[in-house]
Amino acid sequence: MKNLKNQQFLIVGLFIVLFSSVNTLQAQNKTYLGIDFVNEVADKDHLRPGVGLNIVRTVGKHSGIEAGVYYRTYIQSLSFSMAGHYYDVDIRESHLSIPVLYKFSSRIVNVSAGPSFEVFLGWKDKSSPDEVEVDDYDIDPSYNLGAMVKMGKDIKLSEKLVFEPELRFNPIFGLERVYIGLGLKLKLDV
Repeated sequence: MKNLKNQQFLIVGLFIVLFSSVNTLQAQNKTYLGIDFVNEVADKDHLRPGVGLNIVRTVGKHSGIEAGVYYRTYIQSLSFSMAGHYYDVDIRESHLSIPVLYKFSSRIVNVSAGPSFEVFLGWKDKSSPDEVEVDDYDIDPSYNLGAMVKMGKDIKLSEKLVFEPELRFNPIFGLERVYIGLGLKLKLDV
């Protein structure tokens, strides 16, 4: 429990420091709002789509802060025995991922890195209803800390609209999962 309180303190402190520094720096500041369509894999069998909203605030020619909120799912395959029979079930977990990243931008490549916060939202039994029905499932703790690294390239579509394809790497430490994927981001200079 003490470890969870330390993670909460770290996340809240990081948000405060990053966003207060964004407001104090004034040179070449731009703000981009974006939507991100993501395909990620966290195991060898399941490619999972996701979607998210993000905000990027530049704080210099090459530096910026990026934060987002992403919805993602994960298929947890479980096996168990009951009354001498073995059953395989698939549980679809729903998560909210909240990264806060430092972003380095150049003409050639953009690189973002920082912590991510993963919150368990709920689950659904995706197994065949003919076999066995799961009526209780939980993750403890329901939130975990991770790290995210992204590499992408800005492609200017118009004066205000930018397309940014990106590669994503996101290990979640408490769940011992590593999400790897591709993001397709559209962002608007506001």
